Amino acid sequence: MKDYYLLLGIDSRATKADIKKNYRLLANKFHPDKNSDPGAAEKFIAITEAYEVLSDKKSRAAFDLYRWQQIKQDQKSKDYDYGIVVPPAVSPRMRRTNSQRERSKDYHEAESDQQKSILLAKESLIVVGGYVFHLLGISIFSVILFSAVVSLPNVFQFNFLRGLIITAFIAGVIYCVYWIIHNAIQNLEVDLNNVTAFYSVPKKRAVRVTYTLSAVFILLLVLFIKFRF
Repeated sequence: MKDYYLLLGIDSRATKADIKKNYRLLANKFHPDKNSDPGAAEKFIAITEAYEVLSDKKSRAAFDLYRWQQIKQDQKSKDYDYGIVVPPAVSPRMRRTNSQRERSKDYHEAESDQQKSILLAKESLIVVGGYVFHLLGISIFSVILFSAVVSLPNVFQFNFLRGLIITAFIAGVIYCVYWIIHNAIQNLEVDLNNVTAFYSVPKKRAVRVTYTLSAVFILLLVLFIKFRF
C-alpha cells in the first residue's frame, strides 16, 4: 500500500494548506519538464495521485480508515489473526486520472507522429469536455447576477429590506461563481499535469492544445446560442 502522507512528506495531521504546499513543491521538483531523471515522471505521477486522494475530504477519510485497518491487520498478523481490510473508495478525481492513464497507452503505442497528435488532441478535447458544466454554471449564474444587479436600485427605492435581501442574494451568487471558477482551475491544473506526465509531452504543448480547443468550443457555444435564440 502506498503511504500518501509519506509521499508528500507530511503527517496524518497535516492541513489542506500543508498538503497543497508540499504537493506544489514536489510537483515542481519532479515535473518532467524540469527534471530529466528517468524516474522523475513516475515520482511525479505518484505524488499527484497522493495529492488527489488527500486533498479530497471524502477520499482522505477513506484512505485514513484503510491505512488504520492495514496497520491493525499488520499487528494482528503476528498472531495469525487477520482482519478484513476494506479498500478506500475511489473518488471521481481518481477515476478521471485512471482513465487518463489508460488512454495514454494508445498514445505510446501509436506508430506515427500524426496518430500521436490526433490522440493528444482527443485527450485535450476530453479534458475540455469535463468543464462543460462549469462553463454552463458560470453562464447561468452570470445572467442571474446581471439581472439582480440591474434591478437592485429600483428594489431599494420601493422596499429597503427587500433590497438588503437581494444584496445578500447577489453576494451568494458571486460566491458560487468564485467557487466554480476556483474548482475548475484546481482540477484543470491536475488534468494538465496528468497529460504532461502520462503522454510525456511538455506542459506548454498540453496547455496550448487544451486552451486552443477550449477557445474553439466556447466560440461554437456562443454561435449556437446566438443563432438558436
